[in-house]
Amino acid sequence: MPRIVRHDQSGPIKIDPAAPPGDPAAWPRDQEGNLKKIFICACGLSARFPFCDGTHKSCAGEDPARTYTYGPGGSRRELEDDPPAASVPSGPA
Repeated sequence: MPRIVRHDQSGPIKIDPAAPPGDPAAWPRDQEGNLKKIFICACGLSARFPFCDGTHKSCAGEDPARTYTYGPGGSRRELEDDPPAASVPSGPA
């Protein structure tokens, strides 16, 4: 069944492995053995979803009151009329 997915964030969510809660032993480490920070995509445009790949930079300049669609290569199109609120679920049903 097709669904409309709406992402309202324009940047990543940073998860710092040094901050509680969580088991730091389960986190990825760099070559020196230091815990790595993980960035989770919050814009929905990442090619590495759920991880951020920096594609959110294409969201710069968006008007928060408008709705946009993104095509291949990050081309942005502003929708002329926002979909009715009832057709854009904000969370699990």
